[in-house]
Amino acid sequence: MTNIDEVSAADPHAEACGRRERKKQQTRQALHEAALRLVDENGLDGTTVEQICAAVDVSPRTFFNYFPSKAAAALDLPGSAISPEGADAFRAADGELVPAVCELIGASMEDAQHRKRMKSLVVRRPELMPAFAHWMGSVREQYYSLARERADDAEALAAVSLAMAALSMILHDGSAGGERPGAARLLEGVEQLVAARTAVLASSAPPA
Repeated sequence: MTNIDEVSAADPHAEACGRRERKKQQTRQALHEAALRLVDENGLDGTTVEQICAAVDVSPRTFFNYFPSKAAAALDLPGSAISPEGADAFRAADGELVPAVCELIGASMEDAQHRKRMKSLVVRRPELMPAFAHWMGSVREQYYSLARERADDAEALAAVSLAMAALSMILHDGSAGGERPGAARLLEGVEQLVAARTAVLASSAPPA
């Protein structure tokens, strides 16, 4: 196993890059925490980018290097939902398309604490829902674009649509899935959605 300190000593440039990356992560986290607190306390309209920046002591220009809006900062919405590692794993996957898509999407579901925090904030501050919905739309397009590399357009669209519908179902049901990996929860959700295709209507209630 390579020792990080040995690499840093041998390559000062690598050490400097590591420090810069940690600084970026710290700044992003500080902006998110400030936006979360201010929006939670004052609402979206009652919070300004300038107030968020003042809380972290950075400029608005710096803010927009990390987030496109104050809503995105409060919800900590990443620009890309797919990590390079996740994309590489999907491109190298074998077998069926839907489980591979569930693995891809499930990799972004592992932070249960973050999901719970995001959902709780949207419930308290429903004005954040349009920003969240817009982000989910862009995320879907990212998954669809990658899925098209391994399947035709119709199959890719259907697979991603099923997995995203399962994701929506899971996010709206806090009891779904327990602590199992995100991919397992998603695949179970897909199976529930498919099973609903043959569900039979219950008898209508008699008139009162």
